[in-house]
Amino acid sequence: MTKFVAARPHRDRSTWAGYILITSYVWFVYAFSSSQALIRDEQGTSRTIASLHVIVLSVGGIIAGLIAARLIVKLGRERFIIFSVAGLAAGVLLYTAPGGIILTLSGSFVASFFGSAIIVGAIAFLFDHQKEAGPASVTEANAVAALSGAIAPIAVGVGVGIFLGWRFGVWITLLGLLVGLLLMRNNLPAFRVPVDEQIRETLKVPFPRRFWWALGTLFILISSEFILTLWSVDLLRDRGGLEAGAAAATVGALTFGIFIGRLIGSRFAEYFPVDRILSIAVLIASSGWLIVWLNTSAPIMIGGLVISGIGVAIFWPLGLSRAVLASGGQNDRATALGAVAGASAGGVGPFALGALADAIGVHSAFLALPILLFLGLFLILIKPVTNTITPETTPTSVT
Repeated sequence: MTKFVAARPHRDRSTWAGYILITSYVWFVYAFSSSQALIRDEQGTSRTIASLHVIVLSVGGIIAGLIAARLIVKLGRERFIIFSVAGLAAGVLLYTAPGGIILTLSGSFVASFFGSAIIVGAIAFLFDHQKEAGPASVTEANAVAALSGAIAPIAVGVGVGIFLGWRFGVWITLLGLLVGLLLMRNNLPAFRVPVDEQIRETLKVPFPRRFWWALGTLFILISSEFILTLWSVDLLRDRGGLEAGAAAATVGALTFGIFIGRLIGSRFAEYFPVDRILSIAVLIASSGWLIVWLNTSAPIMIGGLVISGIGVAIFWPLGLSRAVLASGGQNDRATALGAVAGASAGGVGPFALGALADAIGVHSAFLALPILLFLGLFLILIKPVTNTITPETTPTSVT
């Protein structure tokens, strides 16, 4: 068996700091996703109006991705991440403050902006720090994050069940941020990026054409993942007959599948090309969708969500890895634009499906999911990206 990636990730304190900071924002995203049906009930809004939270979340991520790499150069990656941690904490508190939809929308934007900034800084750090093991390390980081994502919806549901409310699950984000900062504090030099004129000159260097194809594929795959994550609660309520709190908690089955998929995927990424793994993942996600879509039994639907989760698990880490591998060594810049693609996908796909669900029902609207999945597979097959390791002499650049 040919080994395509030369090394396994080394898990020092700096690496764990990156993993936990990524995990903290992912916890927020999944707690946010599970809280949407509940907050819609609390505020008395339609699916379309409630989907504005997703749009705002998307816009915050897009803006962060557009300016993050330049801020990394100006502030230094370590100061940039610390500043972003403080901003995410502020966004969490704002999102959970009582006061109606204006506050929850504002909190969604602030949390998304700074959370996406954390993702850009931490993932670019992992690619630089782990060298050839970058794709495996990023997938492993997302496996750790997915485990928290499996627990976050349960925490939201438990909060509802014991009368602490959905906010309880969201607040746990703050604990993760604190742990990440403590790990990072004693290893700040590892996060620094040497900034010189060579790096500044790469501002004028265009990306290879293959990078833009990889970025487009990432957008499509992440759109399908967000649709599945954000609207599965409604599908379980409408088709599986579950109450709101129970449906929010059982979406943890999806994120449990994502954890398993990323755990396995991080090992496969050490041996196989990312395109081959992603192609198989699309087929797995499609089979899980079919089980969910065809059934009305809650246990069977939950089983389908686990299978879908295993498939969509590696869409983000290996889809982003494809973009970085195609970027010509411009890791910070490629990661930042990957965050833009992911945030855009997270807004456009779920909002479109939410509006469609209001018109034709959430079950019929879910037919959009396999269309996106097979479009992503088509692009992977016709525009492949090889596991070419970026030479160490290639500078990390900014956008």
